Amino acid sequence: MKMNTDSDIGRMHLNSPAVDAESKTNEEQPPQFDVRVSTDNMAAYLRIKPAYSGQAVTFEDVSGFLTQKGITYGICEKEVRSFCQDGKFYSEVICAKGIRPIDGTDGFIEYFFNTNTEYKPKEREDGTIDFRDLDMVKNIKKDVVLCKITPPGAGTDGTDVFGRVVPFVAGRFPVLPVGTNTVVSEDGLSLIAGVDGCIEYKKSVINVSDVFYVRGDVDSASGNINAIGSVVVQGDVREGFSVKAGKDISIRGMAEGALIEAQGTISISNGMNGMGKGTLKAGGNIVGKYFENAILISENDIYADILMNCRATAQGSIILKGRKASLIGGSYQAGQKIVVKNIGTSAYTTTSVAIQSKQLDDKLTIGKEGNNAEQLEQKRLQAQNELEDFQKRFADLTAQSPLNSKNDTGRENLIIKAALMKKIQLGEAVKAIEAKIQELKETRNELSDYKIVGSSIVYTGTKMTIGPFNININNDYSNTKFYAGPEGIVFAPVLPSDMP
Repeated sequence: MKMNTDSDIGRMHLNSPAVDAESKTNEEQPPQFDVRVSTDNMAAYLRIKPAYSGQAVTFEDVSGFLTQKGITYGICEKEVRSFCQDGKFYSEVICAKGIRPIDGTDGFIEYFFNTNTEYKPKEREDGTIDFRDLDMVKNIKKDVVLCKITPPGAGTDGTDVFGRVVPFVAGRFPVLPVGTNTVVSEDGLSLIAGVDGCIEYKKSVINVSDVFYVRGDVDSASGNINAIGSVVVQGDVREGFSVKAGKDISIRGMAEGALIEAQGTISISNGMNGMGKGTLKAGGNIVGKYFENAILISENDIYADILMNCRATAQGSIILKGRKASLIGGSYQAGQKIVVKNIGTSAYTTTSVAIQSKQLDDKLTIGKEGNNAEQLEQKRLQAQNELEDFQKRFADLTAQSPLNSKNDTGRENLIIKAALMKKIQLGEAVKAIEAKIQELKETRNELSDYKIVGSSIVYTGTKMTIGPFNININNDYSNTKFYAGPEGIVFAPVLPSDMP
């Protein structure tokens, strides 16, 4: 009997019914699946533990398992199939990916002015730096848009590995910086200036003020000021700087050799030492205590206590009030009147004063060119005599041939009608001359309104011009007013009605 070798014994074991039963049992056992889901449910990771070595796992096996676990969205088929084919079950594979939401972008505000509060000198076109122009004032016209909101951008919802919608986070909708004198547009997206003025941007609030305040002096720290509205300077205006305004300018201190220009009134509490170059230009009044070596140009009136060595022009009047109320040196021209206490000085300081205006010129031309009072009166008497004489002849004519009588002929009727028209014309001529005489009387009375008044002393050395007439004052005049008459300058005592 032949003995079995060890190899025969081994083959016998492999092919024995016990071995086949064990293999069959292993094949019936499924692999163990373990899935891990991220905390945000946006990713799932798979581990597989085979029941035995070499156990085959298919994508369908994995898919079924994930479905049982509710993981149905974003299955990573390619990665899972490769994982199953390679059999590298000792590692972990991502088996599902969700789609993250895309959040909406925040809305933002677009400003249509420079919000930077760090003022820097401007560069000129030639490359040089203007250290006096710091662009401190941000002007804005009424109804102009200050800023505008761009609404938040739309987002997109996401989906997690369980197929659930993950909503996006909406972008923030900004709040308009509503402040004083600003208006929100109908769509709520724009902020509009409610008045002409300057922009004040502080702590995310926009104010539009029709008054710009300079808290101290106008100097190198503030730069030049140019505002569309009014300006209030709480200090002084230093030499070489300028203040310009679309409305009024009020300076609480004094001005030096500066340019001050306003469409409205200029008021300087302590006045100006112009240093020969300081200039004031006003569409309204110029008001101050003391002006020296300055140029003043007003489209209305100038009010002060002292004007010394100035060049001043006012389309209205120059009126000095106060303890001294004096014009000392320089030249001064007004459109209607100059009212002061003193003109010039006892040292005979040359001081020029003038009244010049179109209204005065027009009034002075009335009564000239054959229309003076005497000539008009002669014309009136002549016209009146002609009228009276004609009225007598007309009465005789109508008595002989009454108009529209039964016996009149056509020729007589025409003569009477012509005579009637002549009578009317002569009457109108008399009325026209009388109207001119009345106008001339009123004009002569009005001429005294265009005057120079020295309620105290007009000193020798004063040069005076009123309309086309000029005189040099060679004697001191006390309490005297000067105005233009038809033939020249008239002198008269000052009346209470002459004083403002």
